[in-house]
Amino acid sequence: MRRDGNMKVLARWFVFVIMLASLVIPAPAMAVEWPAGGVRVALDARRISGSDRYGTSVAIAREGFPGWAGVSHVVIASGETRALPDAVAAGGLVWAYDAPLLLVRGTGVPQAVRVALQEIRSANSTVTVTIVGGTAAVSQACANEIGVIMGQDSVVRPFSGGDRYTTAAGVAALMRAAAAETSRDMAPVALVANGTNAFGFYDALALSAVSARIGAPVLFVTKTTVPTATRSMLTSLAPADVVVAGSAAAVNADVYSAVHGTVRPAGADRYGTAVEVARLARSRGWLDSATIGVAGSVIDAVCGAGVAGRAGSAVLFSEAWRLSGSPARYLAGMGSAVTSATVYGGAPAVSEAVFAQIGGAPATPVLLAPASGNYVAKYANVKVQTGVNTTQVDLYAGESLVGTASVNSFGVVDFGKRAMPATGITFKVVASNPDGKSAARTATYKRLSYPASTSIVIDKSDFKLYWVKGDVLIKAYPIAIGRVGMETPVATWKILAKYQTDPSGVYGPRKMRLFRKTGTGTSTKYVYTAYGIHGTNEPWVIGTKASHGCIRMYNADVTELWPQVPLGTVVQTRE
Repeated sequence: MRRDGNMKVLARWFVFVIMLASLVIPAPAMAVEWPAGGVRVALDARRISGSDRYGTSVAIAREGFPGWAGVSHVVIASGETRALPDAVAAGGLVWAYDAPLLLVRGTGVPQAVRVALQEIRSANSTVTVTIVGGTAAVSQACANEIGVIMGQDSVVRPFSGGDRYTTAAGVAALMRAAAAETSRDMAPVALVANGTNAFGFYDALALSAVSARIGAPVLFVTKTTVPTATRSMLTSLAPADVVVAGSAAAVNADVYSAVHGTVRPAGADRYGTAVEVARLARSRGWLDSATIGVAGSVIDAVCGAGVAGRAGSAVLFSEAWRLSGSPARYLAGMGSAVTSATVYGGAPAVSEAVFAQIGGAPATPVLLAPASGNYVAKYANVKVQTGVNTTQVDLYAGESLVGTASVNSFGVVDFGKRAMPATGITFKVVASNPDGKSAARTATYKRLSYPASTSIVIDKSDFKLYWVKGDVLIKAYPIAIGRVGMETPVATWKILAKYQTDPSGVYGPRKMRLFRKTGTGTSTKYVYTAYGIHGTNEPWVIGTKASHGCIRMYNADVTELWPQVPLGTVVQTRE
């Protein structure tokens, strides 16, 4: 009876506890506060890539055209670097034909592309293939191979030759013809960018997403000229709006005026210009997706921009090792308007570290100093470069925490001058943020042996000149030394004379005369020699045994070093 009674009491208490728990309202999760100066990017990120550029073009096309359903047209361009202008120009046909863009080798069809073409033909009754570029870009043998897969009658080549400016104008003409056939309206807009290799086509590719969305052609100019084909097409199109991407360093004021430019989205570099194109496109309602595209290379952006643009997404660019400052700040400022990112291309172009940064991880910190190869001196000035998603940096010497700093993202942290053990040191730098995420870098240094607190060490074994000032290794420079039979002597010297020399001569622009130590004790003296440290008119010999015994440097390096070195500086040459 007692046991039954106890069980009833326990049961009542259990019911009471359950009812009480149901009345407890959980406290809302507290938002993590970031300090001012922290650039925070935390998007849902995914990557689209293949085993190479051709496989990546297929993977991107599959994303835009799931199952290849409804594909009536395919655009083909060469994926080889030498033919990049054709591939960039081809982007406008993604809009014209609502078509995937696939890349081929100049001489043949890669296996991944072959499989994709076979699938496209199987999934659709009629498919037309347009090859952009002449036979110098896509050989006739490659075109024939495509014809075998798709049917020879289905392959068209509207471009027999011509330069990149003619091809881009020809693509614009095809866009206009396609619009007339399908009763689609091209936007009364022309998109203009520098089309020379020197600018890498990044500005044009930032515009390419807009082209694929609204049907505005991308036309090429040079920095200083408007090619005839471009001028003629602009006259024919008579656009109400002419968007010129890039600063005056890419397209100068005269060209901007000649093409009747109406707006110039431009940043300090390719990354900033792509951001300004994205801002403009969003303000005009051209690209308004909550997803952003990210690419690290031109070849990945070629195909990515078309698919991204069709979906209303802009394309930004990133360095391979970190998410660059301009796109990071842009994305941080977009807030809930941009919530996800699609990365186009593999890790060689956009590293796994950058992929993690897009998702919220801090950028891996960089040791700016010490940064002189594998050595430090008695002391080192320790400086760290930060990137996105970073608000704190911790410095470890071995396992010991020796410094902590609250920092700004994309800033430099100066941990000051620190003593270096004679046995060398391992630094670990950890970047972190209030979200509890971190990234670390480790670097190990050996202690350099040198003769005086301010001195130069010439190490013949690694062809390096080490410049030490105030017991801090300032910099290591590559050098050339004496050739076989005229070896640079192993000795102790002083620099007791410095000259400005003929920049075009054998000594380059600067020379420091080496006086050799002789005697010991009170009889020590430094005597004039023919040896010196100087520049060279043969820069290709740096890193080799090439001189008559002197130390040769790159002219830019000797010009940098010369004013820093006081007369009387001790120099040690060693094996």
